[in-house]
Amino acid sequence: MGASACSGSEDGSEGRSRLRFGLLGPPVLYYDVSGCGRGEARGVASPKSRVLLAALLLDAGRVVSVESLREALWGGAPPVSAQASLHNHVARLRRLLDDPERLRTVPSGYVLRVDEGELDVQVFDAHVAAARAAHAGQDWERVVRECAAALALWRGAPLAGLPAEVGGYAFARRLREGRLLLLEWRYDAELALGGPRVDELVPELGALTAEYPLREVYHRQLMLALHRTGRQAEALAVHRDLRTRLVDQLGIEPGPGVREAHVEVLRGVVGRSPSPARPPLAQLPPPPAHFTGRAAVRDSLRRTLTTPGAPGTAPTTPTVPATAVISGMPGVGKSALALHVAHELAERFPDGQLYLDLHGATPGMAPLTPGQALTALLRDLGAEPCRIPELPDAASALLRSLLAPTRTLLVLDDAASAAQVRPLLPGGAGCAVIVTSRSPLTALDGVARFPLGPLSDEESAALLVAASGRDGLDGSGAARRLVELTGRLPLALRVVAARLAARQALTPDVLAGQLAESEGRLRHLEYDDLSVRRSLAVALDALAGSEHEADRDAALVLRRIGALDLPTYGAPLLARLTGTGERRTEAALDRLVDVALLQEPAYGRYAPHDLVRDFARELTGGRGVEGT
Repeated sequence: MGASACSGSEDGSEGRSRLRFGLLGPPVLYYDVSGCGRGEARGVASPKSRVLLAALLLDAGRVVSVESLREALWGGAPPVSAQASLHNHVARLRRLLDDPERLRTVPSGYVLRVDEGELDVQVFDAHVAAARAAHAGQDWERVVRECAAALALWRGAPLAGLPAEVGGYAFARRLREGRLLLLEWRYDAELALGGPRVDELVPELGALTAEYPLREVYHRQLMLALHRTGRQAEALAVHRDLRTRLVDQLGIEPGPGVREAHVEVLRGVVGRSPSPARPPLAQLPPPPAHFTGRAAVRDSLRRTLTTPGAPGTAPTTPTVPATAVISGMPGVGKSALALHVAHELAERFPDGQLYLDLHGATPGMAPLTPGQALTALLRDLGAEPCRIPELPDAASALLRSLLAPTRTLLVLDDAASAAQVRPLLPGGAGCAVIVTSRSPLTALDGVARFPLGPLSDEESAALLVAASGRDGLDGSGAARRLVELTGRLPLALRVVAARLAARQALTPDVLAGQLAESEGRLRHLEYDDLSVRRSLAVALDALAGSEHEADRDAALVLRRIGALDLPTYGAPLLARLTGTGERRTEAALDRLVDVALLQEPAYGRYAPHDLVRDFARELTGGRGVEGT
């Protein structure tokens, strides 16, 4: 029978009651009742008497009609002698009761008197209420006592073995759910209290997760029990199996409780404590000096990353992290915009700002693989190298789990492709991501895109004046010529400004004359580590060295257009120049548009930026038109 009900509430109320009846299992009567409130439970031998007792207990203290009892005893086909048989069963039940007057006959039926605390369900409900209150107050020791007392009353499924005609389906379901909640609360308490008992929880919780494969709480508790007994790999396997089951069968992800437990396990795997005493990461490079213009796109980008319910605003409903992709041609100022906005929003992401250069177009460097990028980010977050998973999928899951409970801003600079970025995106709604890439990365779903073009004339002039520090340049004719000759490209403007700042003897008019030379513009757009030609050459080399045919064809097209002195081109003309056929040429042109080396002012018509046109002419004149 289990523990005595004397272990009830602290005020001893159950100790003053005397159990007489039981429905937490097959219907029983209690005998040899002591002042402690619990005696030996004796079954009722006659099946009809058990049905009669259950039907009366389900409506204890209320009149149960003769018709209802006949339905319970015989269903829809009572015998001719049903009335007499019912009287006989009532008489037999009266003889079993401690007091025959408990079961009274009334004009329309029968009433079974059950005083407070005499039915095990009443005592069970009192313990459930006390356990619920103790759990809410995190009084873990009392939770264990109340749960143990309630569970000790449980003899099996309520109304077990009775025909469906008895009814009480909702009653039994409520009690079964109450028992499951008691188990949840007790395991929460035992995990919180710790000690040697945690080892014993693993097989118990393992049995419960097998019996209730979609009940997330037991899986969460099993994960924690395994983790706290040093079995992290098994804990992660529990999470993996649960997530697969939920996604496949219900199309949902695990809830916040399971996610938090997963984070605790993962932090144990990577060697971090659940509450690391370390300052948040602040990896952003310095903001760009003399940042100018882009007011509309800056405002839109900030709104994307900080709209209520989006990252940085403590959303009240689940959402996904905001991801913004800033794209455009080489030198158009993608990274400058990303860093400028990231610094503006840094305070909204108090758990840190991560920065990673993906080297999508770095001279002499191959782009980072997803595995390399994941390793870099995980090490920054405190993971020990030996504990970073080797498989990219597992490393990506670890990254998402570490970032899930945080409000972190992630800047992924110079991405080569969507495939490179996708494993790096966090899953937590409190995070946000800014990606820069020459391509808009249209294969990434659910992101906001911000394609950048050259600056306006006014913005270009303002950048030139601010970066050069030259007095009298603002509003001058020379400034307007320099803006025009740089194609309003921020990188070219910065080179011009740097040259003017470095050589006071170099006048804007002289520099404008140098840039106007038909064959020398790119030569004069180089200074120190700033070079428009090198930026474009890196883009060309990346296309030419690609494993994809469309990329290699795009590099060939870029070399050939230097031989054309036309404002726009069509695919048929370029196909004749390259000899690759119109289908492949169209794919190559689409790729050049994707990486912003060509523009498409009208469908099927293509035109390069002035500086890209100059670069293509250099390729044609300096290296010929053969090969890629």
